[in-house]
Amino acid sequence: MVKFIDLDPANIDTSRIGSRGRVSYPIIKGFMERNVKLSQLDLEGLDKNPTYLRSVLTSYINSHNMPIRIFAANGELHLMRLDLNNDGTPNPNWQQELQRSRSTEGAPGFERDVEIVPLDANEVQRRYEQEKGRTTK
Repeated sequence: MVKFIDLDPANIDTSRIGSRGRVSYPIIKGFMERNVKLSQLDLEGLDKNPTYLRSVLTSYINSHNMPIRIFAANGELHLMRLDLNNDGTPNPNWQQELQRSRSTEGAPGFERDVEIVPLDANEVQRRYEQEKGRTTK
């Protein structure tokens, strides 16, 4: 059974050890100062969960509109600068590339010109006949 313990709100310690942003800032600052296109994060010795760290870094990057993209590959976290080309030269169009990478339209142009068909019983039957017997791989 759950028990409740009555407390006086004046006696609750609301101070926190540390401060938000203390994890993200040094990592992002160190990456930007390296002036390289792509780096993998070595998390050895860091007491943060990689999933948590990715979430925190993504929030920091998005809220500060930074030219960085964070992604995971083979279980490792990677940071990529969007304001640099592959050869290390500045990329003045990085904001358009960032906007394009955040698009939710799927593959550009893939289904953009598909005719819109109302979904009624006849359309459902037609799609069923078309897909009947197929399997996914």
